[in-house]
Amino acid sequence: MSDEPTLPPPPRIEVPLLPEGMSLSEAHRRSPRHELLDNSGEAAPWPPNTVSLVGGPRYLHAFFEVAAEPPLRLVARHPQDRVYEDDCVELFVGDPDEPHRYLELVVNAEGLHYAARVNNPEGSRASWSLVAGVPVPGLVVVVRGEPAGALPASFHAWRCWMAVPWTALHGDAEAPTPGTERRGNAYRIARGTTPRHEALSPTGRTSPPDFHVPSRFATWVFRQFG
Repeated sequence: MSDEPTLPPPPRIEVPLLPEGMSLSEAHRRSPRHELLDNSGEAAPWPPNTVSLVGGPRYLHAFFEVAAEPPLRLVARHPQDRVYEDDCVELFVGDPDEPHRYLELVVNAEGLHYAARVNNPEGSRASWSLVAGVPVPGLVVVVRGEPAGALPASFHAWRCWMAVPWTALHGDAEAPTPGTERRGNAYRIARGTTPRHEALSPTGRTSPPDFHVPSRFATWVFRQFG
């Protein structure tokens, strides 16, 4: 698109593999936090929101830590509702062989989720195919907000853990080994006092905001811990 800014190449990030004998909480504590940028490619103009990734033997784990400006928009009423229109975080995980085929996962500040399978070789909503509301057997979603005890619409910050079974992803459903590369992206849509759209690998599309650009997916390089 002609009005998109010139962006650096999508990043390559290292994703640690959970070693035998290490707890997931310890792996999360030691895993790198990746700052999300404004989808224009500029630094986000408020406290940084982050995502960290850990590859386990059964799951891909994604941990989001985000700030919020209440009151938060939360209109979805059940799983697979229009969660992507709420204050939310999103994870796109590409097929190992065809990254333009990807699983889209969205979780809002109440812990409701939405999932879709997308085939988007041209990076365009005009030509994509999308199956909305797909089941993801074994998916785990946990959300915790601050201040403790507050209603989600009043959160000033919240954390989201997604555990995505490898069996729910395209490909051979095998857990990655050291050196394996996958493509994917992570996003934050803040819908509080000030709407914001942020990404691990910004797409540059801001008018309107659009995250569905597989060519802008980051490369996740799985490695041994330490």
